Amino acid sequence: MKIIHTADWHLGQEFFQFDRRAEHEHFFDSLCRIVADERPDALVVSGDVYNTATPSNATMKQFTDNMVRLHATQPEMVIVVTAGNHDSCSRLESTSEVWRLANVHVVGGVQREAETGIFLTDRHIIELPGKGYILAVPFIQSNNLPIYSQLQDEIAKRNTASLPVVMTAHLTITGSDLTGHDVRMVGGIESESLDTFGSGYDYLALGHIHCPQTLKGGRARYSGSPIQINFDENYPHTVSVVEIFQHGEQPVIKEVKIESLMRFYTVPKEPKTFDEAIAELRNFNPSQPGYTRLNLLVKDYAPTYAEAETLKIIAEKPNLRFCGIRLERQKTETQAQRQQFNVQEMKELNPIELAKTYYNEIYGQEMDPMLTNLLTEIVESVKTGSKTEKS
Repeated sequence: MKIIHTADWHLGQEFFQFDRRAEHEHFFDSLCRIVADERPDALVVSGDVYNTATPSNATMKQFTDNMVRLHATQPEMVIVVTAGNHDSCSRLESTSEVWRLANVHVVGGVQREAETGIFLTDRHIIELPGKGYILAVPFIQSNNLPIYSQLQDEIAKRNTASLPVVMTAHLTITGSDLTGHDVRMVGGIESESLDTFGSGYDYLALGHIHCPQTLKGGRARYSGSPIQINFDENYPHTVSVVEIFQHGEQPVIKEVKIESLMRFYTVPKEPKTFDEAIAELRNFNPSQPGYTRLNLLVKDYAPTYAEAETLKIIAEKPNLRFCGIRLERQKTETQAQRQQFNVQEMKELNPIELAKTYYNEIYGQEMDPMLTNLLTEIVESVKTGSKTEKS
């Protein structure tokens, strides 16, 4: 069985109020060419189709138009789309029956039997006759993780011909490369061990993490996002072509790079003073258009005229889109000797003291007493609320 694995499209994203539909259309052009070249048995989309749970009509039309294009490119190809944490599972599934007419299977959520609590597995098992099986699981909460073992138990009964088994998931796996992500947003602490998913699959098609990577063991992979989502995702963006010849064999994985329509420029690459940075920006004339931010090294704050001066220069460069100013503060002696805490120490620390330490490291001065008092009130309010809920 050959599949193309992709994820984290984030259709409808606006970056600093700039519409990115043209970039996504450029990606779909590339994906259609890859489908035509590779002629896969299935295209697997592992979540985060949209950037928000309430995409605009124009964004949903872009999705619809391009799913039809992909189907027309390879009509025999099965397309499997699962919901991610950015998607509305009900919205994504609302037209699922219509999509089946175009060989597209959309899975937004999980369901259980009312009386037994057993998962309804049939809606997640997609059979490719003579080729294999796809176990389509969308983004789920941790209490629903047992669906993976239930699905693998069921497929072990059905897969008498020892055909390849592909499974999907949309979450953070422990030990993944989170480059480009804010770990507070992707659940770096609440990640799941790869062991959680059992061993009854041949390839685990992962979504959620944007950096393309194959995990330990070689049977689980994040295809990564096909376009760069922010300035920190400074790595190639790809889709994965995966071939599995028999159940139990190692998959053969090939990365296919997606060339970007827009670049992300940080000018200068390393932070400099305003005068140095603005001089470099004046001389910056890249051949490819892109999103641009000014990279400043400051003692306290940027000059009040910094944004106006930057916008004036950007206005003379039509291929650049201004996306703000990045500030890096010069380290003080206190910051150079910053404390390091492990997870256990952070749990044991008084939250107010931890906040004061962080404030001092970032701003190089003691936290204002009024702010300290406000934080104290908030912490006490949270504690009181927790006690009330328990009682």
